[in-house]
Amino acid sequence: MVLLERVIEEMKDDTPAIPIDRKNLLVLVDRLFSESYDGEPTATGLANTPAFVPELFLRYCETLQQSNRLDYGSLLHFARKLLADNPGVARLTRLAWRFVCVDEFQDTNRAQYDILRLLVAKERPNLFVVADDDQIIYQWNGASPERLQALRKDYGMEVVQLPENFRCPPVIIQLANNLILHNRTRTADKKPLVARKSAKQYPGLKALVFDNEETEVAAISTTIREAGWNAEDCAVLARSTKLLERAAHELTKRGLQPYLAQRKNEFECASVRWMHAALRLANARHDREFLRRTSVAWQAFTETVIEVNEVEAVAVLNGGDFLRAWVETAQERAGSETYRDLLKRVTDNLVERLAFIELLEWFWSQNWLDDPLEAEEMNTWKELHGALMREHAPENITLHLYLQEVDLKSKAAARLPGSIPCLTVHGAKGLEFKHVFLIGMADEIFPSYQAVKKGYESREMEEERRNCFVAITRVQESLNISWAQTYNGYAKKPSRFIEEMGFKFQKTAK
Repeated sequence: MVLLERVIEEMKDDTPAIPIDRKNLLVLVDRLFSESYDGEPTATGLANTPAFVPELFLRYCETLQQSNRLDYGSLLHFARKLLADNPGVARLTRLAWRFVCVDEFQDTNRAQYDILRLLVAKERPNLFVVADDDQIIYQWNGASPERLQALRKDYGMEVVQLPENFRCPPVIIQLANNLILHNRTRTADKKPLVARKSAKQYPGLKALVFDNEETEVAAISTTIREAGWNAEDCAVLARSTKLLERAAHELTKRGLQPYLAQRKNEFECASVRWMHAALRLANARHDREFLRRTSVAWQAFTETVIEVNEVEAVAVLNGGDFLRAWVETAQERAGSETYRDLLKRVTDNLVERLAFIELLEWFWSQNWLDDPLEAEEMNTWKELHGALMREHAPENITLHLYLQEVDLKSKAAARLPGSIPCLTVHGAKGLEFKHVFLIGMADEIFPSYQAVKKGYESREMEEERRNCFVAITRVQESLNISWAQTYNGYAKKPSRFIEEMGFKFQKTAK
């Protein structure tokens, strides 16, 4: 995002129409990377996009290269270009890696498939893939049912079907088979799933209707306690995060510990956010965006304002070193001995020498804001730090490597023992739980409003159906499906997927 901001600033005078909402621009650029876009102004992928996008895309690629930085989308972009523009490199790569295995192939986007085609020659297709077209739930990220068809056509793949399922009870498998048969874009000769688990191992299956979402989520804790289940054996799944947040709130209120699994890319507590920003500035001392972030976080942390322009003026006197200039400016305005001591340690361990690990260990030992979020995020950072120390020898860890590793990791707290995961369907993919509560099974929620609006045979509806297929096949023992007659005061009908599964309501709860 920092580099994109820099490109936009450079283009601002020539292209005044660039919107303020730049996060959406980053999403657009990432989508173009996934579609193997190369900057052509007439490409089909540019439909309904602003006229400045091709130039923005090309400048962003140039800036990434000049900065020696790549994000995930651009890694795919430049890897594909390297292989496509240099056939010799592709040929040598094929010689080094004669056999290729791809797991979860159904999730690949066009750029990934283009790379695969460059790595695996059609005349010697030593290629093995694992895929399930009933689990394509990342269309928004470039996945497509047509890609599996293209694979079979391009390489003449022999298909070996493995329909046996060892996770789910027979009744769940029957529901899943009933549901997914409503999708048209499936492998034509695909076999139905076959359960290998005994029906006797299965304790229960319920479809419940409630008056509203409050009573729906409140019933989860009641069911867990009445059944005598261990909390860690249960999971709450939903299509959207909003309903999960309500469920987590109700679980907490009723004495159970939820784990709301959400990716968190940045620290949020002011003190922790400031230290992270200061490390980034120490690693790139001429970067104005990192300077701005350091100042903003410091103001939130200490209520002291340090203007970016003022620091830039001071930096002119010391070779443009923004970190040194920022610390000097902050020291002049430090309002307490605590902050003066902190800034002195930053001077000693970041400005004059890079002893950042020593600085961090001292920083974590302090209680800066008496804030539960501070304690949580410091613990999370320390866990990330510990994992990094175990993976690399401390003497080999540069600040650049350290930040690269930390920045790639989620800053969300780890799941506590005995907690109940509250997951979106996408977040639950690949996992399994003894007891699953699938909530919010109402039309315009699951399936989503957009899918309902597009219609029964739309790509959006088929992907929602695959989402539901993934959700119910997380079950090892029991499944509770529920919907409410109203959400946020609006009347809702039960999800069409309930009927498609052949599920019958067994109980009405008030």
